[in-house]
Amino acid sequence: MRSLIRQIVVLLVGSLAACFVTPAMSAEFLLISDIHFQPLSGLDQKQFQHLASLPAEQWGAYLAENNPTPGKIGSDSNYRLMISALDAAKTRSPNPLFILYPGDFLAHQWQEQYENLAPRSIADDPAAYRTFTMKAIEVVKHELRKRFPSVPVLATLGNDDSFCGDYWIQPDGAFLHQFGDLWQPMLGKTIDTDTFGPSFRSLGAYRADVPGTSSGRLLVLNSVYWSGSYCSSYFDPKDHNCCQCVNPGSKPGHAQMDWLAAELELARRQHKRVWLLMHVPPGLDSYLEEKSDGHSLAAEMWKEEFMQRYLKLLEEYRDILHTSFTGHTHMDDFRIDRLDGQPVLLHKIAPAISPIFGNNPGFQTYEMDPTTEQISSWKTYSLNLSDPQTPTSWQMLYDSRTSYQLESLNAQSAEQLFRFMHAHPDSGFASSYRKHYRLGASAIREKDLPVYLCTILSATYAQFAACLKDKGLAKPKQADQPAQVREDAGGMTAH
Repeated sequence: MRSLIRQIVVLLVGSLAACFVTPAMSAEFLLISDIHFQPLSGLDQKQFQHLASLPAEQWGAYLAENNPTPGKIGSDSNYRLMISALDAAKTRSPNPLFILYPGDFLAHQWQEQYENLAPRSIADDPAAYRTFTMKAIEVVKHELRKRFPSVPVLATLGNDDSFCGDYWIQPDGAFLHQFGDLWQPMLGKTIDTDTFGPSFRSLGAYRADVPGTSSGRLLVLNSVYWSGSYCSSYFDPKDHNCCQCVNPGSKPGHAQMDWLAAELELARRQHKRVWLLMHVPPGLDSYLEEKSDGHSLAAEMWKEEFMQRYLKLLEEYRDILHTSFTGHTHMDDFRIDRLDGQPVLLHKIAPAISPIFGNNPGFQTYEMDPTTEQISSWKTYSLNLSDPQTPTSWQMLYDSRTSYQLESLNAQSAEQLFRFMHAHPDSGFASSYRKHYRLGASAIREKDLPVYLCTILSATYAQFAACLKDKGLAKPKQADQPAQVREDAGGMTAH
């Protein structure tokens, strides 16, 4: 009898214990990028003057009247498209742990379009231009905060985000000072305010805690400094608008590399696991523009001096690196940093809200375990602007569980996935990637797929050429300039 009672007690205790076992935790975060807000869309000069006179919190009501539809492919995001995307994000992920924003708040040719529409007296006033620019960013901030009132929005800047022009953001300049003051409240308790101010004002870089995790450390980088298109020296006789670039240099780029090295060392001492957030990803921009000589081109997105130092840092700190999120290309894409033939770090490139380069607008939700920081899956949502017969509502384009069947998102799993596609270009995985790249707007042609896959699998042009050689394909000619804004008629990969 005692033995029987003992067995019953053991079974009861075991059953009760099972009731209190905590299942694997799951939480969501949002990835939204490249809104490229264009409030001037559809306005005439009189309407512009009225908009400029309004406080930022009143822009929405006025712009909604003048933007009845959410834009079209080939244009940046008008107000209607921006709020449509944010409303859809709120519906699909009502309470995310955090939002990542990999840059480009402002529309392409921002200053040029402003000056073309503004009366001469206003266009020549630098204070008016800067006030208007910051109001536009404040509108983006307001619309995000209205839908996600307590969610940290961890953002970096893109190449179009400056007072001066494309790729001309000034270290310790007025734009960084004003943006930092405006955006700091959006970061909540993820940052140390004492360190945020100095690092952001000087470089546009900062560190933050990854919300919901115990050891996640996010290093936010201004990778525009590392682009070969970046201008770091300015001639500005009127002390406004940076009218001319002289003596392009690399001091801000090296200063940020120093900052990154110090932050990685600090993260290791503090037993942190490092996430990266930046705008321009490392690696190549492969674009299939047919030239008169019949060759395609491939361009490295960072200057070689920065890429080589970055790879050395990856080698030294590969044990604490988790994953990276970037923007810039507007496409749903990937890059894998590889060292000694092994995958080290995955860069997940976010699709853009702006449909200016032949893509449908899109955003993504990610599922992760906050305890392990393992990212298990993601869902991609898009608005089909490419088909006028399609209802203008956001739909889930794909779920990574079914399209790619990855158990977790990391460099090793992504390497296996894309190498499988490389060996089996007719597979369902390859078909999904080709279809999803431009968010359903148009698929990558099957014959061009090896170029895109080798771009994903290569950190340098030498690796890229070797990858194509393995497939018996001629390597695209290396571009004689870095990847930058490409305003070709097709708009394949202009950023």
